[in-house]
Amino acid sequence: MTSVTLHGAVGEIGGNKILIEDGDTKLFFDFGLSFGKYGDFFSPYLQPRRHSIISDYMNLGLLPNLTGLYRQDYENRFRESSPEPKYDGVVLSHPHLDHAGFLSYVRPDIPAYCSTGCKAILQVFEESSYGFHEYTRIKESFKIRESKRDATKKVKDRSSVIPREVNIFKPTFKIDDITIHPFPVDHSVPGANSFVIETSEGSIVYTGDIRFHGRRANFSQFFVEKAASFDPDIIISEGTNVHEPKTYGELDLQHDLFSVIENVRGLIIVNFPVRDTDRMRSFIEAAKHTDRSLVVSMRQAYTLKTLEENGVSQVPRLDEVKIFVPKKGWGVLNDMNYPMEIQMQDYQSWENQFIGHDNTVTADEINNHPDQYIFRCDFAELKYLFDIKPPEESIYIRSVTEPVDEEMELDQKKVDNWLKYFGLYPYTQLHCSGHASGYDIQEMVRQINPKKVMPVHTERPTEFSSFHGDVILKGLGEKYNLS
Repeated sequence: MTSVTLHGAVGEIGGNKILIEDGDTKLFFDFGLSFGKYGDFFSPYLQPRRHSIISDYMNLGLLPNLTGLYRQDYENRFRESSPEPKYDGVVLSHPHLDHAGFLSYVRPDIPAYCSTGCKAILQVFEESSYGFHEYTRIKESFKIRESKRDATKKVKDRSSVIPREVNIFKPTFKIDDITIHPFPVDHSVPGANSFVIETSEGSIVYTGDIRFHGRRANFSQFFVEKAASFDPDIIISEGTNVHEPKTYGELDLQHDLFSVIENVRGLIIVNFPVRDTDRMRSFIEAAKHTDRSLVVSMRQAYTLKTLEENGVSQVPRLDEVKIFVPKKGWGVLNDMNYPMEIQMQDYQSWENQFIGHDNTVTADEINNHPDQYIFRCDFAELKYLFDIKPPEESIYIRSVTEPVDEEMELDQKKVDNWLKYFGLYPYTQLHCSGHASGYDIQEMVRQINPKKVMPVHTERPTEFSSFHGDVILKGLGEKYNLS
C-alpha cells in the first residue's frame, strides 16, 4: 500500500514534511521548520530548551511524534530511542530552512538526498550561520569524558562528530521500492528541485517550491513536460501565491532597477535575500550598467565561493563582486598598532580567508568613492552605515518581501528609523516572488493533468478547487492512501 502523510505545510506557508510510504519503505520529502508556528511561541529572547527541544517541539506541533526518526542524543533525554532507524531517507527539494531546517534533528544514520547546490548551501549554513545547523555532520550532545588535565574529573565532550550520509541526486535513483526522478526548477535559491516519484501504486509529483518567472523558467517548464509523461495519480503542489495573478518577474525587476539607479550620484544601498543568487545577478547587471561594483557581505562571498568549489553553475562568481569587510570586535582592522594575529581574532575562521582578499573593500573606500558602488546592506548590517556615511543623493532599494506578520512589521519599523536617520527614507521597493503565481500554478496542474491535487505550502488550499475537480485536503498527520 502507498500513502502520503503531511506532517507540515498544512494551511501554512513552509514547514514541509511529507511522508511517502510504499510497502516497507518510508521516505520524507523535505523536513523543514515552520516559521509561523515557531514564531507563535519563540523569539530571539525566548529560545527553546536545548535538553528537551525535540519533546518541546512535539508538544507545540512543530515536530511529529514519531519513533525511529530523531537523533538519539536528544531523543534519549525524554524517552528511549529506537536502536535502529525506522525511516529510509530524507529527500530535500532545496536548502531553504522551511524545507530543510529540521534535518538537524534527524538521526545521522538516516541518509539525506539532495542536489549539489543544496548540499553546498547547507554546508555554508553549518559553518557561517548562527543557530542550530547540523546537516552534513552531527556534533553529539550530552556526552562526557575524562578531563585531559585531571583523570579524576569529568568534562563535557564536544569533540564527537558523526558524519551524515548526504547523497547527491542522480537523474534517476531508487530508495528501496521507490524510484525518484529529480528535476532542477526555477526558485529563489540555487539547487531547487521538483520530483516525480514512482511507487507500486502509481506516480506522485511533488513540486517543492517552484516558479516560472525567474532566470531558469525553462527548467520549470521542462519539469512540467516530463511530469505529464508519467500520467501521475497525484500532484503535491505548493500554493504560496495561488490567489495571485500573473507574477512580476526577475527580468522585469532588473529592467526597472536600471531605470531607478541610472541617474543616482550618491551611494546605492540595497537589501536582497542573502542566498538569492538570481537577485544578486540582477544587481550585478545593474552595477555594470552604471559603471559600479556590487559589494556583498562576507557570508554571501563565502556562499559564492562554496558554490563555485562544488561546481554549481548559473550562479555569480566571486570575481564579479566586491567583498565588504567591516570592522568587528575590537575594531582594529588595518590598525598597524595591532599585529595581524590580533586583528584576525575579530573574525570567525571562515571569514579570515577574505581579510586581504583582492576583491575586498572597507567602509573607508566606500565612503571615499560612493558613486562607484552598490552596497548590499541587510538589517544586521545597518550599523556599518556609521562608518560608510552615505552622502546626500544616496538611495536605498528594498528587494525583499513585504512584512507578513507582526514581528516583521516591527523589524521594518526599526529599519525605517535607520533609513530616516541617514536620509535614505522614503525608499524604493523592488521585489519579485520565489513562488509561482496562481495563473502559473493553474497552468502547471492543467499540463501535468494529475488525477488528484494535494495542496501544501499555502494558506489558501481551497483555491485549488477553482481549477481542479478532485482536491485532497488532509489535516496534519492524516494519512492518504493512493489506492
